[in-house]
Amino acid sequence: MDRTRRSLAVVFGSVVIMIGTGGCDTTPTGLYSTDQVVVEAFLFANEPITEVFVGGTFALGGDPDSAIAINDADVRILKNGVPHTLDAVGESGRYEYRGRDLVVEEGDVLGLEVDYYGRTAVGETTVPPPPVGVAIERDTVFAPRFGPRRNRSTPGERNTEVTWLNPDELWHFVVVESLEDSVPQIFPDQVIERIQRRFRFVSRPTLEPLFGVSILTLEDMGEHQVRVYRVNEEYQELYENRTQDSRDLNEPPSNIRNGLGVFSAFNSVVVPFVVVRDPVLTP
Repeated sequence: MDRTRRSLAVVFGSVVIMIGTGGCDTTPTGLYSTDQVVVEAFLFANEPITEVFVGGTFALGGDPDSAIAINDADVRILKNGVPHTLDAVGESGRYEYRGRDLVVEEGDVLGLEVDYYGRTAVGETTVPPPPVGVAIERDTVFAPRFGPRRNRSTPGERNTEVTWLNPDELWHFVVVESLEDSVPQIFPDQVIERIQRRFRFVSRPTLEPLFGVSILTLEDMGEHQVRVYRVNEEYQELYENRTQDSRDLNEPPSNIRNGLGVFSAFNSVVVPFVVVRDPVLTP
């Protein structure tokens, strides 16, 4: 799930910042300092808790990946007032919950506590309802067959579209992923370098109630799924205010007290589809 965190965290350039004077006539305000903890915590309904990152601030205009990972914080998720301690994952700054007694469910009001720098950063989020009316145009997508023989499918059958209802113009994002480990690639001559075997794509948040899946963006044959996530209020506010530079030093959105960043929850609906080879016309 680390690719999900990295994709969601693309907006944090406007939040996880350390104000400095380089090239500016601005005096530091005291809002930000080098001993502030930065939290990127994303919870997903009915999924394991693996997307909690704790780090330090990074320079204004810098790369979020340059933030120092903090691996020795005390991190807790609270449900119904009961704390559940998370464990650090190596030296990544990422934390996860390894127990089986904590389930994230719709309507849960969840708390976050991070002890570091001699203070406790805290946040709270509510798990939203899932997206409404999620449907897929076609559940079979045809991959081109290579060779002299013609294909039976039409070009439109090499794509599909996922739609949902969004009358309130809320933000959503989409994850498309392969569900099988040992399957042929769609384009056999293509060399694909990736850390994990299964194909996985995470979209940017969108207000549009649809997402198109093209055979040209996929990599693997076989079973796939599209998971449509509804974005919570905290992340929506953060995304809508993601542009900030050295001339605009207003405090960016954050629901972390005694720290910086965001603690947010998401809910989702899954629709499956399969990628198969075009059937071959007999002579």
